[in-house]
Amino acid sequence: MRHPKILYLLADGARARFVERSPQTEHFVTIAEIDARDRLERLRHELRGSPPVANRQSGTPQRHAVGPDTFVRDAKEAFAAEVADRAAEVCRKGEYLSIFIAAPSRLTGPIQQRLEGKAIVSGVLEKDLTKSPDETLETWLGGLTAA
Repeated sequence: MRHPKILYLLADGARARFVERSPQTEHFVTIAEIDARDRLERLRHELRGSPPVANRQSGTPQRHAVGPDTFVRDAKEAFAAEVADRAAEVCRKGEYLSIFIAAPSRLTGPIQQRLEGKAIVSGVLEKDLTKSPDETLETWLGGLTAA
């Protein structure tokens, strides 16, 4: 059975895989990867050596610490934006009909927003499949987008 040409974007906060169904075998195959784990680890290492930054609220004299988690979360969201831009480019160049996103729930929204107007999102699975081998993806993605 022929499936529509869909780009599957599997992402987490520091890794992404672009997957498609092979036209010959109909199995899922990874066509490209982005790995930013070293960037995230360097950021974490730098943050361990510096104290939290204090932030003053404008309406009251209260101060709030902007801890390392804030910077790590921002780095992950920046990575999600980078991945979305690359996915839109791959989708356009590879003539895919749409993009299907599989990522943790905290990243699906930012990725979808970044893809808006650049590519059609055919579906979302709020699950991290970045470490799943290609041969197991049928279990998770097989029935979700079949035409």
